[in-house]
Amino acid sequence: MIVSTVAVAALGIAVERAVDIQWGLPGLIGLLILRTGLRKRNFTCACVGTTVLVTLFVVAV
Repeated sequence: MIVSTVAVAALGIAVERAVDIQWGLPGLIGLLILRTGLRKRNFTCACVGTTVLVTLFVVAV
């Protein structure tokens, strides 16, 4: 249980750092909106955050 919690936390930190380095402030805003939507179970916020991150990913590739 503790190992899985630490692994998930490490993965979250790694994703947040990658988004910050790769896409800058728009990536952090998209990640924040996505995280808020998932925590509050708000489908609209989750979709907006996902759309921002996917758009940044498509433009970067």
